[in-house]
Amino acid sequence: MYSLTLAPGFRGFLSKALPLSLICLAAQAQALTLSSQGQSLTLTLYNQDLALIQDQRPLPKLPANTQVWLEGVSPQLQAETLRIQGAGQLLEQSLVFNPLNYSNLLEAHLGKTLELARLNPVSGQETQRQVELLSLEGQQALVRENNQIESIPLNTGAWRFIFKDIPQHLSPQPQLSFTSAGTSEAGQASFSYLTSGLGWSMDYVLSLSAKGDSLAVEGLASLYNQTGLDIEKAQVRLMAGDIQRPQPGPEMMLRAAAMSADALGSAAVEPSSIQDYYLYRLPQTLSLRHQERKQLPLIQHSALPAQVLYQHEFHLGPYQDAQRHRAQPDILLSFKAPKLPQSNSPMPAGQARVFRTDTQGELQFIGGGHLPNLASGEEARLQLGKAMDLNLTRRQTLFSDGFDAVITEHEITLNNSGTEGRRVDLSALFGQEWSLQKSSHPMQMDESGRLRASMTVPAGGSEILKFSVSMKKRINR
Repeated sequence: MYSLTLAPGFRGFLSKALPLSLICLAAQAQALTLSSQGQSLTLTLYNQDLALIQDQRPLPKLPANTQVWLEGVSPQLQAETLRIQGAGQLLEQSLVFNPLNYSNLLEAHLGKTLELARLNPVSGQETQRQVELLSLEGQQALVRENNQIESIPLNTGAWRFIFKDIPQHLSPQPQLSFTSAGTSEAGQASFSYLTSGLGWSMDYVLSLSAKGDSLAVEGLASLYNQTGLDIEKAQVRLMAGDIQRPQPGPEMMLRAAAMSADALGSAAVEPSSIQDYYLYRLPQTLSLRHQERKQLPLIQHSALPAQVLYQHEFHLGPYQDAQRHRAQPDILLSFKAPKLPQSNSPMPAGQARVFRTDTQGELQFIGGGHLPNLASGEEARLQLGKAMDLNLTRRQTLFSDGFDAVITEHEITLNNSGTEGRRVDLSALFGQEWSLQKSSHPMQMDESGRLRASMTVPAGGSEILKFSVSMKKRINR
């Protein structure tokens, strides 16, 4: 759980040479290492490659000025977010991360003697000799042997350095430590910090009924760990919503003030609300190893009302246009996040994939896209693709340039080669003030300033929409 260590040989020297008072002073300078054994972990995962780790560990009574080292922290922790509670008044905290890799090993052995091995590519035999490492520059190393200096290429198969030991300041994991003014008794210490490399996302499987009027929703939470640290038996919370993140701070930070930690507070998991976000508490503990991804069922809804829509948007401007514009309308799936009487039922943002049974009763993938955060009762429109049976041609039939306005007339021909009638929603976008002059079918302006029309095209038939608009000219002042 924890261990007390003294410098090598220091214990025997103390017992023989120092009086009792000095032994007590030396004991105050002891170092304590807290391992991850006996820890209690709580993770809050966010959508933006971010997690809050809350770590509780048993802590013995601390003498004054004890330096405590923590094992098993995330290599990607943000040191400026570290909060410590239950360890007495903090005098100092630090994060040191000198990763154990080839480059750092070479730098640590500058001016020292190393074994240099060379492989003869012809004979296949390897020879070893002792050299002094003088300098490193790019992919070259300078070594000295018998008062002769030569350059050695790095990262090649012909030459390699052999290291006999690992310097103490190099570690595969970051080293987090703090110095405390001491505690009066043993207890539980709490450590919390933000880290990158942990997060979650939503993946939806939407099953559309054969008639296209109802939808079954299965939402899977995808949790991932790319921190370099294995997570064992943690309580997990999933935060849904877009959270603003500040710019990252320095990689190492020292503080000389007392810190406190603020803790955040199945089939489908019921969310709770916190500061305009939603928090899902998973009912079971979870282990998530480095480079592991897990999917857990989070949301399930059946028989949601749904509708398949067809839509086409285009832009109109105060200029002459002699082209014929051909297009296929977009296929949209429209539905609303359910609004349950007893609880909120939002749908966190994620990737949605839509499936539908064909005429043979087999399930087929028909499209998908990104689903934004949806509050209870909020409508979603998911674009699935382009309608092959529907096509349209748009052309300008009149252009009249007046004193302060331009009048244009347009014709849109819709063709339906399918076996069922289709309703197509048309939207015209403008970059200046406009007004509708006349139209062959009902048209109106919506709340966003677009000109809209809905056309019903019979199976195997066509419909023609004609309209004219006046667009005011922009006056340069």
